[in-house]
Amino acid sequence: MLNRWIAGTCIGLALIGGGLSASLSWAQTQTQQAVSSYVNVTLPAIAHMKPWIDKSAADRIKAFATMGITNTTCDAPTSAAIQAKEHIAEGAGDLCQAMIAWMQDEDLFTCSRVSFSGNDFAHTEPVDPTIAKLHTSEGVLSTRLQLEKAAGCATKTITYWGPKALALSAQLAASISNSGELQAPSSGAAVPTREAFENTIFLCHIAYNGDEKSKSKVVDAADDACYAMSYLLAHNVADACSALERSMTKVFSMGDSDPLAREAKGLSERLTQRFSSLDCAATIAASKAAEDAKAAQQAAATPPPAPPAPVNNPYAKRNVIVGSINGEIQSVNNSYEVAQRWFDRGEDAEACGYYQKALSSLRDLRSLYSDLYRETGDSDDSAKSREMQDEESNLFEAYGDMCVDAGRRLY
Repeated sequence: MLNRWIAGTCIGLALIGGGLSASLSWAQTQTQQAVSSYVNVTLPAIAHMKPWIDKSAADRIKAFATMGITNTTCDAPTSAAIQAKEHIAEGAGDLCQAMIAWMQDEDLFTCSRVSFSGNDFAHTEPVDPTIAKLHTSEGVLSTRLQLEKAAGCATKTITYWGPKALALSAQLAASISNSGELQAPSSGAAVPTREAFENTIFLCHIAYNGDEKSKSKVVDAADDACYAMSYLLAHNVADACSALERSMTKVFSMGDSDPLAREAKGLSERLTQRFSSLDCAATIAASKAAEDAKAAQQAAATPPPAPPAPVNNPYAKRNVIVGSINGEIQSVNNSYEVAQRWFDRGEDAEACGYYQKALSSLRDLRSLYSDLYRETGDSDDSAKSREMQDEESNLFEAYGDMCVDAGRRLY
């Protein structure tokens, strides 16, 4: 099974005392690294695999075993391209990853990365001239179109990807016990490794997002069921039960027009059995009762707000803005830290929720620094506002496509 691609990107949050903009020399170094890895790794790997695109699966698999190319060959070059904001090189890295998957006859990851590469190639801003020249002379775009056609990515719809999501959901459910221990999914099969199990979760999410034009509550429910199994792996029964409950609600509310309607019965039976065996009804009720009790306790312990004191301090408004800025800085850092933990666990949708919170705080910071500039007239405050806007763009560039793939969007 393919290893999951995780871009080694991060967003600098040195908001106090340092600033957010990278130095010109560092940016140049990043570009040099992106060009070097594009020329020396990505393009040779693509060229080596290209003659096999239209061959049979058996021939591709046999040839790949002798190439010396691994599942992670293009990971570092893709990360270097992302850090340098070289979209064409990033798209080529995605294409290389897609070709590696195709050589192993894995069309889920293939079509996912073909789609990503198309988004990257669509960017029109200036790129490094070496990258731009080789992109044309090496026929990278035509290679992408050849792979897209060979894998049938443009013609595969929800009726193709949906059953794959359902099959992966069933595989995950059979591979883990109620106590969160991995087990053989069937007699004669091997117990999956943790990495293999997590890769299957990732593929389930890719299958769910395989057709962005058509939707199915059955496939949506299968994706929630995959999340439930990932929570079981983390021994988090409460969240597993919540995910199962969401999944069951979607299946039971499905209409006859759903493109996967005939698959609903089997999925609902499997969900109901797991929900019952985990005693989720009691778990959910207990969790809600605990949340209600905590909320009531906090409400009782919170004193009523004191009436505002008269404000005669000429710096009062500025101080309020500075206090709000400090709070938003902490919010950005906290949200980003939590997002990274979810991301490292492979929970892209959860990570994107916290990236969204960080993005919202950055936008608030941009507005607050503008307000502070109007109060102080200090050009540094105006510059900070622009830096917040740049940081919003950095976060969107780094995780926007990944969040689309995870079924969430950054705005």
